[in-house]
Amino acid sequence: MKFRSLLIFALTVCVCLLASGRVTAQRMAGFSPRPSFDLRVPSFSDRDVSRLVTTLDSMLATKKDSDSWTTDAAFTLWDFGRQLQAAQLTSIQQALVLEHLENVERAHPQSAAAVDRARYMVSSLTIGKVAPDIVGIDLDGMPLKLSDYRGKVVLLVFSGDWCGICRTQYPYERLLLELYQGWPFAIVGVDSGSSPDGAKQNHVDQHLAYRSWWDGAQTPGGPIASAWNVQGWPTAYLMDADGVIRFVDLRDEDLLKGVRQLLLETTTPTSKPRTK
Repeated sequence: MKFRSLLIFALTVCVCLLASGRVTAQRMAGFSPRPSFDLRVPSFSDRDVSRLVTTLDSMLATKKDSDSWTTDAAFTLWDFGRQLQAAQLTSIQQALVLEHLENVERAHPQSAAAVDRARYMVSSLTIGKVAPDIVGIDLDGMPLKLSDYRGKVVLLVFSGDWCGICRTQYPYERLLLELYQGWPFAIVGVDSGSSPDGAKQNHVDQHLAYRSWWDGAQTPGGPIASAWNVQGWPTAYLMDADGVIRFVDLRDEDLLKGVRQLLLETTTPTSKPRTK
């Protein structure tokens, strides 16, 4: 009798295991969760930050020519800042980076201005920061403020008609303006080039129906580009409705994805995007 009970128990366990295996197999063969197509901003690890700081020191140490040191260091420090705009810094990581830049400035006081611009990029122009305001005059001579666009997703583009890569982004900018008519979305430009009239005509010729500040010549850089430490064109900041920088330098299809993603986080639009 005891043997029979043990046999029944063993058979019951086997049946349960087989049933469980079938369910697991069915789940594995069934539909998996739908993938997310959202753009994700990665977080920096402490090792990532340490590597960037070490690379900065190494690159600065290789610059021996005193005549060009300041110019070369300014470019290296800008590139360092750009690297730090690619992911999310923690407050502790940011503090460590800023402290290291203080040490660089003490070691190289002749480059204090370049260090200060890099410091500003880290403290004010990285992912998660509220973008600083821009106040100036647009291409039509009218006052224009970046903060006037709060409540909208904003693409801020530093561009110029002389810049070949900038011109490759014009079709995407036109498409965004077409798709999101009636949505809380705006493109605002910071134009540089030979003249404000030339920049204005370029907007007309390229059907770029958005407002822009005139920022003077490309070299050495106008007041807005200098304040934002822009040394490479195009430079683009994508901000959410609260003015928070969410992405830096998205281009092409990633730009389209990023704008749509942020728009879907905002209030209900007054019209829906057109599909083709």
